[in-house]
Amino acid sequence: MKTIRLCRHSVVVLVINCAVLSIALSGSAFAQFKPGVNFKGDKPPLDPKSEAYKKQLDQEYQSTLKAIPDQPQKKIDPWANIRGSTPAQK
Repeated sequence: MKTIRLCRHSVVVLVINCAVLSIALSGSAFAQFKPGVNFKGDKPPLDPKSEAYKKQLDQEYQSTLKAIPDQPQKKIDPWANIRGSTPAQK
């Protein structure tokens, strides 16, 4: 069986290249997790004025939505211009 002999220089270069490649690939994954940043977050409790304002705003929004009349859905026919109005003859 033949063994491949590598000189020290090529082994060092190979190790350095592997290290650089692994650092480059893991850097982007590490950037996703910044220490000290919590997106789930514990939100500070709202004071009663803000909570009442949000509740009132939400009630006004819901009443406005109920005031909008429902529009009847039209039947959509994307081929209407191509087909024409006369039925096809068999």
